[in-house]
Amino acid sequence: MKTKRYSLLLFFTLLIACNSRNEKVKEAAKTITKDTSAVVETKKKPDDKSVYDSKFIEKENILINGNKVIVSKQEFESIYTKIDSTKTQIWECGSPFEWLDEKWMIKTYGQKTSDMGTFKTFNGEITTIYTQNIQFATNNHIVLFDTGFADQNSFKIISHNITLDKNTTLKEFRKKFPNAEMEKTENENEVRFRFYLDKVTDDAFLFYFKDGKLNYVTLWWLLC
Repeated sequence: MKTKRYSLLLFFTLLIACNSRNEKVKEAAKTITKDTSAVVETKKKPDDKSVYDSKFIEKENILINGNKVIVSKQEFESIYTKIDSTKTQIWECGSPFEWLDEKWMIKTYGQKTSDMGTFKTFNGEITTIYTQNIQFATNNHIVLFDTGFADQNSFKIISHNITLDKNTTLKEFRKKFPNAEMEKTENENEVRFRFYLDKVTDDAFLFYFKDGKLNYVTLWWLLC
């Protein structure tokens, strides 16, 4: 009888100890899960104060009013339904369409010729489009951003979730882009910052500031 009572007492003691241990394991697991979730949440949360420490900005990494720098003519016409004016003229030094849209240019105008320095039947005409305080260029197949003023437009760097507009001050810009070198211009109250598209060419985005505020952005190409 005593042996039976002892066995029952031992069984209940072990059962209580086991339940106590399981509760501790569950609490520890909850704590770990909570801490891990917090870390994941912190990583996923976008940081609007990111620091962009590169001297290069790829054209695919910037949006103008939420739109890509290069779009098809059809897409452009669906975005900008009101055109202020257009101007077609010969670009004597060539145009970036020669390499940005080379396949279509060859298909439409033939191969490049050494004597003309351009595509066989292409006369060198490029059309400039003005709308919404932005200047675009087109070869009538794709449309390329040229210059945009900040008073009506915004410029976003996708990789770092940084948006620049008319409210962006020179001080804020230099804080977000610590490695960008400031260049003086012909105007005393104006400075600019240059970000090359890649390490091979001199083509670049130029950010101009006037009286301490972002004034306009230009996509500049070395043609001549």
